[in-house]
Amino acid sequence: MSSFKRRTPTTLASLPATRISAHNSSVLTSTGVPSIDELLGGGLPLHCSLLVLEDRFTGYAKLLQSYYIAQGIASGHAVCLATAEEEPETLVRGLMAVVEGKVPSEMKEEEDDLDDAVSPGVGIAGRRMGAVREEEDRMRIAWRYQGLPKFSQAVGLGRRDADSQHPFCNLFDLTKRITPATLNAAGPRMALLDVSQWAIEAEEHGEKSVFHRLIEYIEGLVDEGGFRIRPNAPPPPTVLRIAIHSLASPIWGDASSSQIAQFLHSLRAVLRTSYATAIVTLPHTTPATTATIASHLSDAVIALDSFAGRPVPVHPAFESQYHGFLDVIKVPRVGCLGARRGEIAMLGFKVRRKRFLVERCSLPPEGEADAEDVKRHSHAKPGCGSAAGSSGSNPLDF
Repeated sequence: MSSFKRRTPTTLASLPATRISAHNSSVLTSTGVPSIDELLGGGLPLHCSLLVLEDRFTGYAKLLQSYYIAQGIASGHAVCLATAEEEPETLVRGLMAVVEGKVPSEMKEEEDDLDDAVSPGVGIAGRRMGAVREEEDRMRIAWRYQGLPKFSQAVGLGRRDADSQHPFCNLFDLTKRITPATLNAAGPRMALLDVSQWAIEAEEHGEKSVFHRLIEYIEGLVDEGGFRIRPNAPPPPTVLRIAIHSLASPIWGDASSSQIAQFLHSLRAVLRTSYATAIVTLPHTTPATTATIASHLSDAVIALDSFAGRPVPVHPAFESQYHGFLDVIKVPRVGCLGARRGEIAMLGFKVRRKRFLVERCSLPPEGEADAEDVKRHSHAKPGCGSAAGSSGSNPLDF
């Protein structure tokens, strides 16, 4: 009898807006940003969590989490949102809308046309957030960076699996908002939690802490929604996405490192035994030791370092093209000894009018800083240093 068996498609492939990783056969979900999916090895695997270390004074981490939630709604996934910074209903109503019938290249051309329409007298500070200057620097790249592989912005974008009517990753437009009809249709699959009220009850009435109540709620949601992994049981019809915004911020009440560690450890145990993923953002004010502990208890970690309020100035070439740096600290390594991670180099992020982009940073060619001086001196009168018409300002004179 032959030892070879005919391969049959796995039942996990029937989950909407998911795909199987070619590197470790894990089931991947999209974060809503194709470049982030590529950095994570194709997407965020099931049973895994992504920790986003927030930047200072800006809301880029919140924007990434909004992409994650909007992708879940567009994919027909169940969504659980916990926040104390604002009403979760307000955050959901402000989500970006899905763009139908367009590809990223067409969206980029529209953004470039809008940038060209800006009056010449308006500087970088006068433009809308994300309208970064690229007219002169778009085609210039240092020779030492030409050998690096291109960073794709369209990994899995718009691709539909054979058994799914939802694309793996949708294309979103930041200038448009999600329609009320879409929110109403997704209402039965959404759980919106305002944990600030829990913090008040814990402080005034001595009830359970916010972390304890939140993990209990998530466990109940997993059990009641049928997302728990059970032996010989088919997978649920969809996936659960858990979004926790600004974990342990001051509005959450007093939080020690042990409480945060216990919560993240319990969340990891819930994810490992359920068809779910999670994105947790950690405020910039979190102590370094607590952030390190949280990173160890998360499957993937990225850090956002915006230029706004940065104590150390950056190169002007970076500041004119990007809004900050993105650092990949940890990638998912579940069920295998290693994970795919190519040559990442230095990454920068920027928010254009319609989308969030992550690109490899590259400095302009050496000597380009002196181009303005050479151009200025090129209009000087010809002559040598001893000539009557020479002003001595031309560096070519002698």
